[in-house]
Amino acid sequence: MTANMTQSVTDHSKLILELSIDAFGLVTRKESELNRKDTLEGTLLLQIYPGIKVARVSVPTELDAYEQSLVESRMANLVYQGVHYKLAGASGAAKDGRFYFVDTNHAKDIAERFQHWPEAAMVYFSILISDCKTVIEEPDLTVLVVKDHILGTNDCRGWLRESLYRKLQLPQDRFAQFRLAFDAREPKQAKGALKAMSDRVAEKLGVDIILPESSCKPELKGSGKFIPQAKTTGRLVQGPVILGIKQYSRKTFYGSSYTLVENASEEALRTEIIPPTIEEVRQVRKAWEDGDYAALLKLLGRNEEEEIGFDDSFDTDSFDETAVATPQEGCDPSEAVLLADKSGSAIRIPFVANQLNRKLARWAFRAMTGGTLRLPAFALVDDGVLVEHGGKILFASDWIPKDAAITSLTSEQSLCVRYPIRMQEDLLPVRHLLDGELVPRLTEALGTSELPEGVIHHILRTQLRMNGTYILHSETAAKNGGDFDYDTICAIPSDQFPKFVQGRIAYGEHFTNPEKTKTKARSQWWNVHLVAMKARGNKIGSITDLKTSCVAAGRIDLAYQLVIQLQNALDSLKHKVSVDEEVVREIRKEVNSAPWLRYKRERRVTDMPMHLEVVDTDKVGRMYNVVRKELGDLEQEKMAMEDFRGLFTGHSVSKEMFKECELVNNIFGDIASRIAEREGKLRLELNNAQAFWEAVRQGQDKEVRKSAVLARNKAQAAVWESEQEAKKQFRSLNLFMHFWAEGKPDNRAAWAQAMAHVVTSGKGTGAALFHTFPQEIVDAFAVQTGGESVPVRKPKTIDGYVEFDDEQRAYLIEVIPNAGAEDTKKAIFLFQYAGKRDLVFEDTRISPFRGDRS
Repeated sequence: MTANMTQSVTDHSKLILELSIDAFGLVTRKESELNRKDTLEGTLLLQIYPGIKVARVSVPTELDAYEQSLVESRMANLVYQGVHYKLAGASGAAKDGRFYFVDTNHAKDIAERFQHWPEAAMVYFSILISDCKTVIEEPDLTVLVVKDHILGTNDCRGWLRESLYRKLQLPQDRFAQFRLAFDAREPKQAKGALKAMSDRVAEKLGVDIILPESSCKPELKGSGKFIPQAKTTGRLVQGPVILGIKQYSRKTFYGSSYTLVENASEEALRTEIIPPTIEEVRQVRKAWEDGDYAALLKLLGRNEEEEIGFDDSFDTDSFDETAVATPQEGCDPSEAVLLADKSGSAIRIPFVANQLNRKLARWAFRAMTGGTLRLPAFALVDDGVLVEHGGKILFASDWIPKDAAITSLTSEQSLCVRYPIRMQEDLLPVRHLLDGELVPRLTEALGTSELPEGVIHHILRTQLRMNGTYILHSETAAKNGGDFDYDTICAIPSDQFPKFVQGRIAYGEHFTNPEKTKTKARSQWWNVHLVAMKARGNKIGSITDLKTSCVAAGRIDLAYQLVIQLQNALDSLKHKVSVDEEVVREIRKEVNSAPWLRYKRERRVTDMPMHLEVVDTDKVGRMYNVVRKELGDLEQEKMAMEDFRGLFTGHSVSKEMFKECELVNNIFGDIASRIAEREGKLRLELNNAQAFWEAVRQGQDKEVRKSAVLARNKAQAAVWESEQEAKKQFRSLNLFMHFWAEGKPDNRAAWAQAMAHVVTSGKGTGAALFHTFPQEIVDAFAVQTGGESVPVRKPKTIDGYVEFDDEQRAYLIEVIPNAGAEDTKKAIFLFQYAGKRDLVFEDTRISPFRGDRS
């Protein structure tokens, strides 16, 4: 089954076409999803090139040499539905084998924007394709580009005049992440973050935006010239500007992770991490045993909101997208029915139990290996200031002490934590500056003995003590890889975790990554496809877990070797560095994987062992054993769906209604079973490939080992891809179920009763009922058990309906209004039904629609 889904947009020129190239070079269309990421809405690219056609193309991450040649050839000659596409660049998803192509009419312009530099296009095309919350186009602005630190700038951090802040509806006390396109004569783009400068400063300098050179991607050619009004050398560009804001700083929290806990001292682990974790585990267990699902879901949901804190392989771009999730109204159906049910029976519905078990398992692994800490999180910001006083422009950069931070935290000290954590030295101990020390240092840095109180207040509010920020000297920030293009960090405050902070300070500095002068990789444009293929493969996660296994085994010496390789993996696309696979391979031979790592993706708590054999040096493993014992087994015996048939009674159901519900349930079962069969087959192949690799990994035959690891990696990639496809295919299937049920506005209670009778007559989980009449189920439980109904969150939909053709293929028909003309219909393929029942619906449109099904 394949699927294509559209989203809530009215202009299909905004759609990003989803294509896939397989190992044989064959091109197929993939499904899109119901969100902004699958349109050009909110991107600079759409504003710069309104008629551009964009395809997001996925390629396999594991290929042999011949297969790679086929894929590269197809990438160089990609044609779909008569449109010729050329590779334009990538985003953070390049490691997963996803790249952006544009139509040939725009390909040359894109290549010129990135100076015909393939590596730059792979890294920085994301500037143009990023989803910005706000985009404005100004016809005539002045942009000044200066060297870093001039006029109070810093690494990727610039200034925006306050009137533009207001136009963008940005509070001036917030740090804002931006994307920028400017210079009509020689098109440029920039990324980073901004502070607000007063209009008085902007008028005095004759500029609207000030950028450091480090924000311009790729780096600018040539040198600047002296700018009299700014009294510095730079580049002054006047003309149209497109400015997008991705997000701005705010107060938030991270959860903890095992890569953080493994760096805690023994005393911190014993007194500050395990006790509060056990306390929360007991709360979860009590809520489970009492059937208090409101309390249980609150505990589990709070942790899920901080999920970013558990991802040790995330990149900045992926964080950008997840960090500003918009709250949705209503509850997930499985959660809503638990809240409405006062009898405690809903948890025994197989579908509900499965959903809650997955949520519990995710929470449990995190609690057992990372604890349940809630750590204050911030945008990482520099100390740059820029102000006008007495007719003069005053500025300073990198003036606070290197051992200090400006933060809203009330503790005396904290550890600054940035993911991914490479080593204990990445936890940076800093003291917190109070205004009594900060203000004298500020006036000294600005070269003036006194500043009016109003000016100081303005600087503190809008440039140094902004909401949701944590300010460091740039050399300090660089110690754990941070810069100021909206990196995000969390802090471990000394008033909450004194032993953790003291332990880190006592540990000292045992390792410094031997930084060499790195040469930027620069290939010829004709090799852009080869550069793209080299960008595939995310080794960050696997190296991080191997490093964790080394720490668990007490082999800190090997962990430090992997720090270098992890940094190489992070830098490999931008610079001429790569992971030394031989180093990684030899370490794998010496160190076994930490035993608890294999339970990362379990779907049930009961599948996580009650006790693991771990060595004394494995802090995380020892914590797992303590917390796992406290948690116990959280599982209710499931009931057969037949036991819930009596929930819906008293309504008149016709034979035609019953037959139609049987058909819909049969369609759901047919598609779901095919997805499950495919995943089962791929997992079996992975298990076999893994077993063969384990059997030969210590052998002497290098070619056999090479072949075995390639087969294992291919199988892993196939399972991962299948899991992603399954999620999208189930979304397509669930959307069909929703549209079908929404087409029954009259007598819904009777339709729900009919579907309930069909579903409860089978041996399924009840999923079909929850995807068609979820609110009716929740209402029925509330009525039958004396509970309160809870509103169910509806899926994102479009203005349209589902239609089948004469070959049993389901299409989502979107109706696009055209002012003064007949409405346009767009058909998007969802799935093809292969069951034996005839497709006969009472209230669902079913005609041989033969429109554009691209």
